[in-house]
Amino acid sequence: MTEKNQTDVTSTRDERGQGKLAFVLVLVPLLMSFSLSQFYRSAQALLADSLRGELGVTPEQLGLISGSFHFAFALMQIPVGVMLDRYGPRKTNGIMMIVTVLGVIVFARAHTVTGLMIGQGIIGMGCAAAFMATLVCASRWVAPEKFAATSGVIVALSLLGVLASATPLAALIEYQGWRGVYFWLAGLSLLAVVLTFVMVRDEPPHMRRKQPRRGESMREVLQGIMEVWKNRQMWLLVAVGFFAYPTILTVRGLWGGPYLHDVFHLSPVEVGNILLGMTIGMIAGPPCYGHVSRIMGGRARPLILFSVFISTALLICQALFGAGHVWLAAVLMMAHGFLGSCATLNYAASRAAVPPHLVGRALTTVNLATFGGLFVLQGLAGIIIGQYPADAAMAGYQWMFAFLGIGLGIAGLAFMIGGRARKAAKNG
Repeated sequence: MTEKNQTDVTSTRDERGQGKLAFVLVLVPLLMSFSLSQFYRSAQALLADSLRGELGVTPEQLGLISGSFHFAFALMQIPVGVMLDRYGPRKTNGIMMIVTVLGVIVFARAHTVTGLMIGQGIIGMGCAAAFMATLVCASRWVAPEKFAATSGVIVALSLLGVLASATPLAALIEYQGWRGVYFWLAGLSLLAVVLTFVMVRDEPPHMRRKQPRRGESMREVLQGIMEVWKNRQMWLLVAVGFFAYPTILTVRGLWGGPYLHDVFHLSPVEVGNILLGMTIGMIAGPPCYGHVSRIMGGRARPLILFSVFISTALLICQALFGAGHVWLAAVLMMAHGFLGSCATLNYAASRAAVPPHLVGRALTTVNLATFGGLFVLQGLAGIIIGQYPADAAMAGYQWMFAFLGIGLGIAGLAFMIGGRARKAAKNG
């Protein structure tokens, strides 16, 4: 190798190293925002006991409070998708996180169920861009073949927020009370706003446009949305998205805590420990699925089917046997957290299903299904549990797990049959 070639190779390596470091710095504020979003949507499982004791919140009301986050979050997905494609991740996430700060303050000061719902709804609106902004940014900074693995790592790191909403949150609530904890969280959310505007760059330097993006007309916006919605592959991913991750968060983010407390009479810290174990599984799952997908040449469909059907089996087992032994309930919850975490594969598949200028809208469409599913499933779970008195709580939770398992299984069958029909039509 000549001296010139050696210099070129060294220069290329230096540029790649600098590019990776720049991408890491860009991700820090976005991951902080995403982690806070994960915390807010999962904290209700540990707040449930405090809210029931302080404000007399019923199971149905608890479902509405938690569901307010997911309803507002889902409602914002289409506008957020348009904002991301038009204004980029930096401006979109920075502005939306300001809304989050306001919502956290409203929630912390609320003394009625209505006030709690309004606070959660505003938080959900503000957090609506965090995950999608991170994925859109990653889609511009990393090669397509590395996107699934990268998004898996992103989700795993963001789940530190869910991790914090387990044992650490239980300990902080006992020490300072839930309202004090939320006022501190408002400060952290404000810090995420500042860091987003200071550190985030929408694109790597070599891709940065010399001219600003041309704003889309309303007609072009609607045409882009319809183009995504007419894509059959997107509808198959929407069906899975409505049930797959929502079943995990219905358990981890809300009803897992009351289930462990009401059925096994565990203390808040003991509940937090089991939820911590489930969260660790949720952290390990996405990068594992991303790595296996990369080994399989980017094929996501077989892994999505595996995850959906194994999760269905785990939920049915929880319904039939979990309530009999606390250790079995804990193992099934942890296994569900690990094996059911295939959401990043859904996002990778949706990114591949549309042209680059529609990536934001495709990702947010799947996210809309995911958090629409969370709103519906958590609310219906609350209704199911609320049909049973306190002395028969076990039966209510068993029916809840059965409902989640059956719904997920049906979604998996639809995805499998629809995918085969699409393949047959393509070959024909």
